[in-house]
Amino acid sequence: MAAIFIDNALKYSNDGGTVRVSLKRIGDKKVLSVFNTGSGIRESDKEKIFERFYRSDESRNRATGGYGLGLAIAKSIIDRHKFKVSVMNQPGKSICFMVTM
Repeated sequence: MAAIFIDNALKYSNDGGTVRVSLKRIGDKKVLSVFNTGSGIRESDKEKIFERFYRSDESRNRATGGYGLGLAIAKSIIDRHKFKVSVMNQPGKSICFMVTM
């Protein structure tokens, strides 16, 4: 699951951009955060990004490859383990996925 978020961050960060990965303990929970600068996602797409085969930007799809399955697989793993995922998004600037375990 972490590899999927990291792979996406690397694919979708802008040239010369930033990718940050952290794992922190907060009380009895652990939080994995994967942040990257870049285009982020449109607010209208935020609810759809974990659907199978969903690709938000057709023009980038050809350049980055893939089938739109990565985030759906990550969400399936998260749900299976009863973890929680949240998304902090700044359209046109950055996105951060946080998994609370």
